[in-house]
Amino acid sequence: MTTEERLDRLEALAETTLLAVQQLAHQQESNHREMRTNISDVVSMITVLAQSADEDRAIMREMQGEMREIQGEVRGLQTENRRILDHLINREDLNE
Repeated sequence: MTTEERLDRLEALAETTLLAVQQLAHQQESNHREMRTNISDVVSMITVLAQSADEDRAIMREMQGEMREIQGEVRGLQTENRRILDHLINREDLNE
């Protein structure tokens, strides 16, 4: 193989290597843009989920307040029912 043939082969190899490096750089840029988009999408989803969780917590607090109110009303009804029952039982005792 002559020196000129070797130089031609080295030049072809250098061109092939340069093209491969350029393709890799282009692919890396594309991957970088896609990754930035994905990260942005994930941040958006996290924000939406955090807002949803905050709303859910607020709803739960409201429901807990309503449940306490209902429990108080049920206790009041139980007390009233006991008084009525005691009154009816006492009335039956007086009638005997």
